Amino acid sequence: MLKFAHMTLSRLRIVVSAAIGLALVGGTLLLSTQSSAAPSATPSPSASAAIPGKFSIALIGDMPYDALGAAQVPNIFGGINKSNVAFTLFDGDTMSGKGDVCTDAQYAAVKNNFFMQFTKPVFYSIGDNEWVDCDRPVKGAYSPNDRLALVRSTYFGSAGNYVTLGKSALMQPGTKTPVQIIHDATYPEMQMFTYNGITVIIPHIPGSANNSAVDGVSCKVYNDLKTDGDNAEYTARDAANVNWINQGFAKAKADNANGVIVVVQANMDWEGYLAGQAMPDKECTKAYDADKQALLTNTLSFVKPVLLQNGDEHWYQLDMPMNETAGKLVQRDKGALVSNFTRIQTFGSAFNHWVELGVDPSNPNLWTFTPHIITGDLAAH
Repeated sequence: MLKFAHMTLSRLRIVVSAAIGLALVGGTLLLSTQSSAAPSATPSPSASAAIPGKFSIALIGDMPYDALGAAQVPNIFGGINKSNVAFTLFDGDTMSGKGDVCTDAQYAAVKNNFFMQFTKPVFYSIGDNEWVDCDRPVKGAYSPNDRLALVRSTYFGSAGNYVTLGKSALMQPGTKTPVQIIHDATYPEMQMFTYNGITVIIPHIPGSANNSAVDGVSCKVYNDLKTDGDNAEYTARDAANVNWINQGFAKAKADNANGVIVVVQANMDWEGYLAGQAMPDKECTKAYDADKQALLTNTLSFVKPVLLQNGDEHWYQLDMPMNETAGKLVQRDKGALVSNFTRIQTFGSAFNHWVELGVDPSNPNLWTFTPHIITGDLAAH
């Protein structure tokens, strides 16, 4: 769901190091940037001796999305397959919110023609276009809950029969021992695991107001209908999201992880611009308040670096949008900066490129970011 039509300089807080490198490699333009925020604490010498080696992860979302994306994504998985990344994190929206009809065949096609084309594992956080928005007439007027059930059975499976996306399972570094991927018993799409010193937490937080009920009065409807959403579904799942985030950070602490990555689809309006808009544009971002507070509380407690990955808006953005006072979120430019929290928004839709996340425990910042610009996917100027 594309919400923003403009971007102000205050919002575009791109975090880069003093050194920026450009290179053209195999048809891909590489721009390397590095998060400038140092973590609030560094490992003790004894802990550092046991820190695993560095590795990288591919970050993508909002694709194939439409006919253009279907034609261009072979460049994406082709490039990622040739790289040295350990796995891919996909932040949702496999189809367009205004064009693709939510037929059964659509889900099978995305699985076979996209996810299963990656040679290494892909971990997927569900977006709104796959189910929340399927009741739009242009998308076939399906029941969102019915489509969500199909998403779960197609891409995630169930206890004892979970689905692995990509052509291989994730193994512990340098071994043939599978990494334990933990799923929520009720919500199989909620996943968590620790790999090479990094804990990955995947709740289920989509755009379109997190599927909360709206009536066009206090918040605009998002599926071109008079009323939208399902408060019973939203309330239960969002409570599970908060619990999953809490469990994931507890796992990170128990595993002595060097950092945490949380993957969601929705841009949750950290700056508060959407929350402050008048009708008919107000987006009901209060539906994300509990998730954002859980991220704040756990980030402060964890102390080490935390990275939030989201899609939704389709343009690449790297910033540090979390501010707080007395343990509560403060929006815009108020409060104290939470310096161990970084947010990355991935490319997507008409901008089919990918970002390589470097993880290096010897780097005080832990994260580095290299956008891989696919020259063949660039539009003409």
